[in-house]
Amino acid sequence: MNLFLRLLSSLLLWVCMATIVILIVLLPRDTVSHRVGVKDIMSYHFTWENYKKNIDDYFEEVKTKKSLGTTNFEQPVESELLFYFKRSIIVLLPAMVLSIFFGICKGVFDYRFQAYKLGQFFGRGTTWMGQAVPDFFLIFLCQTFLSMAMNHGFPKIHMYGNDVWYSFFFPIIFLSMYPAFVIARYTFQALEEEEEMDYIKTAKAKGVPERVVLWKHILGNCYPKLLQHFMPIILMLFSGMFVVEFLTLYHGIGWRLITAIHIRYSIMAGEPLPIDAPAVIGFSLLLMVLLLLAQWINQILNYVLDPKRGGDF
Repeated sequence: MNLFLRLLSSLLLWVCMATIVILIVLLPRDTVSHRVGVKDIMSYHFTWENYKKNIDDYFEEVKTKKSLGTTNFEQPVESELLFYFKRSIIVLLPAMVLSIFFGICKGVFDYRFQAYKLGQFFGRGTTWMGQAVPDFFLIFLCQTFLSMAMNHGFPKIHMYGNDVWYSFFFPIIFLSMYPAFVIARYTFQALEEEEEMDYIKTAKAKGVPERVVLWKHILGNCYPKLLQHFMPIILMLFSGMFVVEFLTLYHGIGWRLITAIHIRYSIMAGEPLPIDAPAVIGFSLLLMVLLLLAQWINQILNYVLDPKRGGDF
């Protein structure tokens, strides 16, 4: 029963958050301006009448058209959701697998070679550096080096956009870099904690090879600890997706949501604050659904791997 209640509470929390997001997006965005001397002064005045009108108009459109709305490109929101979801999912899933695999391997490397100075530098030192350097800087660095290499004879490759068949390759690599370093640190900490357990000392005393002790016993018992960090890693991947798609011009969910918000440096006085409300609502809900599914998977895995769960469901 405990698992069912956890899943239900997550769903109820999702409904509350989805409602808040919709209400925020539907806030009135009309502005008024007046001239003072030679300057145009823009101001914003909230009215409940306009707010109620926005809400009524949106839900009336949802009811009549059986759709989340029509975007500024005169396309149903659902068609754009499906189109951009396919592009982003072929980046998100491989990036998650790569970050977990290389992160665990890097954590094991840091643990095994921590006694050597050179191993400390290429191990924990590089892990610390990978977490300290912002991901966008690493992306800029990789793009700069590749551009310089192509100017000196390296084969020309497309690093931006999604026009060629391998367009998803660079977003996958860039998106998996930072989470991999974070997982490496979590893995190293879990291995160090597990090393002091009595069963590990007993296995070593019996002459079990160190490689077997590490990969079969220590690491095998670290997976439940690593699973506790599953949701933070998923959140890193989703937040990093916006940065990666923006810097690589890869047109996926993150890029489409940024364009729907219409982030601009300046707005003319008296001009409404620009936003593609149906698209923002649709893509925000899509991201929230993906996060809800990830949270459910995390809760189910915790339930399955928890030895204390007994017979509860």
